[in-house]
Amino acid sequence: MNRRNGSSSRRPLRGPATRATAAAGVASALVAAALLSGCGDGQPGASAQTFMTNGPGTTTATPTGTATPTGTGSPTGTASPTGTASPTSTASPGAGSLSATKAPFTLPNAVSDAAAVSNNGKVLVFGGEDSTGKATNQVTSVDPNAGSATSAGSLSKAVTDAAAATVGGTPTVFGGNTKGGDSGGVTDSVQSFTNGTSQEIGKLPSPRENHGAASTNGKTYLVGGDDGSNTQGDILATSDGKSFQNAGKLAKPVRNPAVATTGANGAQKVTIFGGQADDGPTDAIQQFDPQTGKTTTVGKLPQALTNASAFTVNGTTYVAGGTSNGQQSSKIYKFDPTDNSVSEAGDLPEGVENAAAAATGNKAYLLGGKANGEVSDTVTELKSS
Repeated sequence: MNRRNGSSSRRPLRGPATRATAAAGVASALVAAALLSGCGDGQPGASAQTFMTNGPGTTTATPTGTATPTGTGSPTGTASPTGTASPTSTASPGAGSLSATKAPFTLPNAVSDAAAVSNNGKVLVFGGEDSTGKATNQVTSVDPNAGSATSAGSLSKAVTDAAAATVGGTPTVFGGNTKGGDSGGVTDSVQSFTNGTSQEIGKLPSPRENHGAASTNGKTYLVGGDDGSNTQGDILATSDGKSFQNAGKLAKPVRNPAVATTGANGAQKVTIFGGQADDGPTDAIQQFDPQTGKTTTVGKLPQALTNASAFTVNGTTYVAGGTSNGQQSSKIYKFDPTDNSVSEAGDLPEGVENAAAAATGNKAYLLGGKANGEVSDTVTELKSS
């Protein structure tokens, strides 16, 4: 399905977005959101599926060599409830400095367009769309130390195409779509998740899906997306998940961007990579400055990209996967906030779009998504090589 952010492909576009081609419709962590959108502990999250991305990302290093691909992993802990995967593919390191391999465990169920955040050394994956195209309420906990992915509870409302972030120490899911591939279903619900259960704690000013989230200086920003038909340019800010303010506007409204917090402490910005604009997929890198409320276009991706995932590892922000030229991408790009440049940083084991993303410790994880045209249960582990 064509993902309209978050980071995720989503349902066919409606309203103005129908001017884009089907291929273009076919992206966003202390991830986002994921963060958070989808995120490392205390960092932003896809998304993003947000998703929110992992908190502050500063990039100063420049690759000076070619990474060496790591070997195929072996399970070191408890396998996921659906069995242990048999990974046979290891990513090519390309010209960059990040290695990516399939983890030796899988998600309990295949899912795309989910949202993820980092929480107490683990990664929580919220909702998403199952292999039948329906929104789910599943919450999965990925434990890097145990090498497992197990059920962690459920959301009070099934959603896909949502954004997630940690707000006041509590994992929080914003908006999304309650019907998955069906028309309609966009929600304004805000759900918090604690001890295996969730509850609705507030509402967005209006329904929103396919957006990203990033956090900085005690606030979470919701960026891009749509209301089911119209692409949204307003940037919303919240510090509690209950009340929201209009913090600014995108220079170019997009749905399904990858979103991350980038820059040094005290000068952090929300950076929006690509996405689906009303006139088609874009390669624009937009940056929102919370201090001024202004959004500017600061650079370009190597090519137009939607449905990608953003995350931050060891202070460096990356954008991985997504849809480019109608194809699922396996590329990993590194973003340098000192000059807003982008360089290749490696390759995923396979092309994937609409994967949730989050980082914890010195590793990031891409979770599910769609690969080879199918909804996936794959967990991809990414780390500095």
